Amino acid sequence: MAPARTIPTERRHQHWNLSKAQAVSTGGIVTSQSAIAAAAGARALAAGGNAVDAAIVTAMALHVTEPWSSGLGGGGFMLLDLPGTGAQAINFSMRAAGDVDPSRYPTTGTTRHGPFQWPLVVEERNTVGYDSILIPGAVDGFALALEKFGKLSWGDALEHVIPLAEEGLPVGWYTSLAIAVEAHQIARFPHTRDVYLRGGCFVPVSESDGEKVHIEDPLMPDFLRRLQRNGARDFYAGEIGAAIVADMQAGGRNWTLADLDSYRARLAAPEASPYRGFELMGVPGLNGAPTVMRFFRQMEGRHKPKGSAPGPEDYATFAALMRELWEERYQSMGDDQAQDKCTTHVSVVDKAGGMASLTNTMGSRFGSKVSLPSTGLLMNNGMFWFDPEPGRTNSIGPGKWPLTNACPMLARRDGRPVLALGAAGGRRVPPTVLQLLSFCIDYGMDLEAAFHTPRIDPVRLEAVSCDHRLPVDAIEAIGRVAPVQVNENAVYPVMFACAGAVARDWATGQNSGMTTIDLPYATPVTEDEVRRTDQRG
Repeated sequence: MAPARTIPTERRHQHWNLSKAQAVSTGGIVTSQSAIAAAAGARALAAGGNAVDAAIVTAMALHVTEPWSSGLGGGGFMLLDLPGTGAQAINFSMRAAGDVDPSRYPTTGTTRHGPFQWPLVVEERNTVGYDSILIPGAVDGFALALEKFGKLSWGDALEHVIPLAEEGLPVGWYTSLAIAVEAHQIARFPHTRDVYLRGGCFVPVSESDGEKVHIEDPLMPDFLRRLQRNGARDFYAGEIGAAIVADMQAGGRNWTLADLDSYRARLAAPEASPYRGFELMGVPGLNGAPTVMRFFRQMEGRHKPKGSAPGPEDYATFAALMRELWEERYQSMGDDQAQDKCTTHVSVVDKAGGMASLTNTMGSRFGSKVSLPSTGLLMNNGMFWFDPEPGRTNSIGPGKWPLTNACPMLARRDGRPVLALGAAGGRRVPPTVLQLLSFCIDYGMDLEAAFHTPRIDPVRLEAVSCDHRLPVDAIEAIGRVAPVQVNENAVYPVMFACAGAVARDWATGQNSGMTTIDLPYATPVTEDEVRRTDQRG
């Protein structure tokens, strides 16, 4: 038997054992990386909305409460399964504008570290600044979801969000960390700098428990009110759209209103695949779901897990198959290893058992770092999802859709949804989603147990990243099929994706929700909880 090939773990920086309890309720539950945003979604449920309404309200609230990860200047994917409606998929990914010229992104001759070895682009044009921006899809996708499947109007949904913008973003230690990580790039762009850096150079901090410090964007409330008043298509074809085009042209791009007006989110049937008595569903196309589906199709005939938790050989099988599939993904689909992306995921179950799974992203943390001066809209940097080398399937080009790692998924049993989940964390998202699915389906875990079970990440093909909490015999088993890097799963830098999930037991009518234990601000919120809070307040 070959000896384990283990790269020593980095020095540990956190020395506590983290734990969270899942939320349980017969009412609706919303999970999000921001408790404030999740509470806004739960209030939408309490106001009579369904899972789709709550997901969209939460996603729009994240535009205010977690702007480094998610916002109306980004895009993503959504799955939903409602009683009487069935399962649907919405693709509102970002798209390259018509002015994109691949020659604007020459490479430097050096490559980034990582398995895909993508070349660096001159002046980081594909990752920072106006050249990195794609046409946002979030507004059209959110509006489509509400129109087709929600109970709340566009205006009513925004009514849950605008007060948050008027109050401003509360500053906690995690907010300060998120800004500090990108402060050197934020400082390059005037409106972004003025909003997020004090005096143009200092990271805002809350220095005591009694002090309430907020980040206020003076343009955001008016932007959201105009969007509420004029409707979602105004973002693409009206007053707001014209302001976006003017700002992009002033920044050196040649966007036109026709570019924006031609954007449409796409509604489709989900991709579905049977697995051990369940039906797995994902969004078809250029995201992580096709690779996850392929994993489970191969797992069913290749390996039968046993027991109530994965053992050493199970982890070794996970590692070997995921490495095989991710190498195929890199070669056939392309993938970006540019930098950690900043994304957010929302999972919702309502009291009727309807579910929604929504992933929205800005690309990198704070996206392009550009806040448009007329609207304050923080814009994505989706250009870096394209391969800068010409002549490849995922190469840069006008009007193209990029490959992304977003991976919202649903699982059904006996024709009804039982699990909705997804994650944030770029290339780490699909491995996290598939392991959580396996923990729940193959080992019968509830969400709390699944989220406390250590995971691995195979996407850097030079070594499988293993959570330091894995048993030694599991690490040794993985080391017999691949090189191993043992890593601490810390708040920062994030080594594994940050997930959120909801589940339903149809026999009892009980819902549950759970978020990543390593991200302090992430929490499930029940509609009963916000009702009690609002009655007291």
